[in-house]
Amino acid sequence: MKHWRVEVCGTVKIRNPQSKMRYYPVYLDLKDRAVLVVGGGLIAEGKALQLVEAGARVRLVSPDLTPRLAELAESGGIEYREGKFESGDLKGVALVISATSDQAANEEVARLAAELGLLFNVVDQPALCSFITPALVTRGNLQISVSSAGGSPSVAQRVKREIGELIGDEYGELLEVAAEMRAEAKRVIPDFEDRRKVLHAFAESEAIELLRAGKREEARQLAFKLLREALQKVEGEEL
Repeated sequence: MKHWRVEVCGTVKIRNPQSKMRYYPVYLDLKDRAVLVVGGGLIAEGKALQLVEAGARVRLVSPDLTPRLAELAESGGIEYREGKFESGDLKGVALVISATSDQAANEEVARLAAELGLLFNVVDQPALCSFITPALVTRGNLQISVSSAGGSPSVAQRVKREIGELIGDEYGELLEVAAEMRAEAKRVIPDFEDRRKVLHAFAESEAIELLRAGKREEARQLAFKLLREALQKVEGEEL
């Protein structure tokens, strides 16, 4: 396979000439981190709610608010400053999202955030972003991200819808049971490869069908049956 060798600031990177991936997919831990949302409309509301759910300390600046954002501000769920964006709003934040119809404000947010080395996103304007946000399918702690790399949010939404029709709430339950099993496996099975095999066996088992049928306890019993069998095998090999 042909590759290009590219020197970037003294670091050698290997790039496939056929690759068009522009973004690096990553999940951010924003718990207890200050973030800024510029705008008070429905789109800003959606962004602010997602950030609150992620545990971030949300600051929001806008001349006005949706009723839901007003409730959040009143209850202390977000920190709100009434008015237009000012450079001082960026002080101490880790990330900023601009969701306003004021293009001049959007460009100012992007410029100042870039100068400060902050992560910044101007909604639906990839050219004014250092990161973009994907469409999400969420089932409990399971998240499936869909991105068009900014090319067509409409296509990403269609893919999200089709995935959502395939992946039901039982997958979120599967993750919960698997996480409980994994925690116990780490306690009783020290070898990584032995743990990997039994956890993979559960993920590929009939547990998903049991959960789909509403039989969570049976799925849990299956998980720990597999774990006991794996432990017995390990102990037998050590004798």
